[in-house]
Parts: sequence; structure tokens; C-alpha cells
Amino acid sequence: MKHLPFKMIILCILLPPLLYMATVSALERYFTGHYEKAVSNIYLSEMNAVLAGSVHLSDAINDSVSSYIDNNRLIRMGVKVDVTVATKRGTILYPPVFQNEIDESMGADPTKIAQQNFQMLDKGLSLEVEATIEPLSIFSGVVLMIYILLFGSGLYLNYRMAAARIRREDREKADELERLHNLETEYARQVDKLDAERRNLMNEYTELKQSLDAQRREAEQNEEDMFEEIEDLENRLSQNLSEQQQQQDEILRLQQQLQDLEKLRENVDRQKEKEAERLGKRFKALYKQVEMYDRALRGMTELTEDMALKAEEVIHQLNNDSAIVTVKRKVFNKKGKATVFEVVFAYNGRLYFSKNEANHIHVLAVGTKNTQNRDLAYVDRMAS
Repeated sequence: MKHLPFKMIILCILLPPLLYMATVSALERYFTGHYEKAVSNIYLSEMNAVLAGSVHLSDAINDSVSSYIDNNRLIRMGVKVDVTVATKRGTILYPPVFQNEIDESMGADPTKIAQQNFQMLDKGLSLEVEATIEPLSIFSGVVLMIYILLFGSGLYLNYRMAAARIRREDREKADELERLHNLETEYARQVDKLDAERRNLMNEYTELKQSLDAQRREAEQNEEDMFEEIEDLENRLSQNLSEQQQQQDEILRLQQQLQDLEKLRENVDRQKEKEAERLGKRFKALYKQVEMYDRALRGMTELTEDMALKAEEVIHQLNNDSAIVTVKRKVFNKKGKATVFEVVFAYNGRLYFSKNEANHIHVLAVGTKNTQNRDLAYVDRMAS
């Protein structure tokens, strides 16, 4: 979650249902127009039989509309179509609510039936069609799933890009930290060299001053030359001290940068501790037969995303049935030590676990081949 903006998560949660409702509403309007045209073309398809009096008009309409609805694939997937056919006087012909009364009054006389059918057709028929999409139907589920998959894919891609960016920044910070450490070492070496030169100059200055005193007593004419030489040495000493001060200032600046980077590293470590705590709570809730040790949780946070998924798959298998997990070897099986098993995952990953008498799983450590020696030393201490 730390890689994803909060606004994007809210949008990915709210937009799918909103777009789903808007899409369903638009589709209902479209299907209403579509089915109104389709039904208007087929509901009088048995016109010859109707005019011949061999079938009641309501029966012909019922057969045509019912056959069309029963054979329509979208209707079977959850699109509900309500069709109403009535005469201009308001007599409903479909759905057939008064079919029995019409049959009894007309009897089986084709002439009367044909006359009645013609009169109703001559006065005109009213057709109303309304299409709705059932909320829990297959069709509505497909529409909602499309939006969920679309926004879920976008959220996942954003997460992968953010995670890659953070890993790149971590590598750059580590390289910068190493570069500054090397600069500090180099500047410290130069300071030591300058300090040695300063001591040599001081000794030389003392010797020259003593020599000047002796020569002053011997010859007054050399006094001016000696003072010039002393002045030159003092200038060199002053220049050396100035350069040393500059080196000291540079060292202090580098030390401040190192302190800033250490604070940044501490922030990263705290984030990893929070991630390990979150994983611990999650595993405790999902895998009741598995106890995750702190080192195992910290090791999970150091893994790549693919390796973390493989590691969790092994933990899931241990929780369900530890017998199905392929054990590479027993790490410690000596007298006085608990038996610890090593499992290999994702080729380079290593997981170490033990079982108690109640067959409860203890995951001691999770890491890679690069951390294997440190993990084995830790497991050795835990198994003692």
C-alpha cells in the first residue's frame, strides 16, 4: 500500500460501480429500442392464420413473442424484456390475461374468430417494450467484472512501476553512501598526511629559529637573511594550517551527509519493520497452524515480489499439510537439538522450519542462498 497513492485507490474502488450503473442504464435504453424494433417485426408473423380464423390474435401474438423471447441468448443471460400488446380500447392481448374469457365467448367458429381478429387489427394495436438488466444476472456480472479487471490491472501496473522506482532510488542511495564513505576515507588520509607535514614544518621552524639565535650572536650581518627565511617558513606554516582547516571543514560536511544518509537508512528500516509487523498479523490470521518468527518475517520483506509469493505458497502448504512440502535436508538432528528442515523455493530461496509434538509448524527463518550462512547460524542458536 505504501507504493500506491490514496486517491488512486479511492478512484479504483468508486469508479467501477459508478461506471457499471451508468453502463447498465445506457444498455437498458439501447436494448429497449432494439427489442421494440425486433418485437414489432415478429409479433404479427402469423398474419395468414389470424385472418383465416384458425387461431386467435392473442394466441398468435403470444406464440410469436414467447418463441422470440425463449430463443434470445441475451434474455437468457439476464436481460429482462417486458412486452405489452393491447388494442386501442385497452384490451391486453399479451401477456394473455383474459384468454379463457375470449375462448369461451368465441367458441371454435373460424369465421367469428377471423371477424374478431380483423376488427382488432383494423382498430390498431399498441406495442410497449421495456428492457431491464437483472442486478444478479450473468450479463450484469460480466459488465461489472470487466470494469473491476480494467481498474485492477491499472492499479497493479501502477504498483509495479512505483515499486521499481523505489528499488532504483534505494540502489542510488546505497551507491551514494558508498561514494561518500570512500571520500571520507580519502580525506582522512590526506588530513593525516597534512598533519605530519605540519609537525615536520614546526620542527624545522624550531630548528631554524634556534639556528637564527646562534647566528645572531655570531654575526649581526646575517640577521636580515635569517628573518626573511623565518618569514618564509611562517608563510608556509600559515598556508599549511589554512589547507588543513579546509580539509577539516570538508570532513565535517561529509560527516553531516553521512548522518543524513544514516537517518534515511533508519527510516527505510522502520518501514521494513512495519511491513514485517503487517505480514505477521496477516499470516497469523490466515495460517493458524504456522507460527512465524521475527527473523522469518524480516526475511520475507527482503525478498522480491515473486520470491515472496513462492515463500507464502510453501507456508500455505505447511499450514494445510506439511507432508506435501518437499524437504531438501534436515539441518540439525543432533542429540539435544530440535530437528530443523530446510525447504528450497524459487531456486534461490531458503525456508527453515521445525515442528513440535502437536505438529504445529514454527517457521524460524526465510532468506536466500546469499543469507544462508547467517540464517543457519541463527537456526543453530534457536534449535539449541
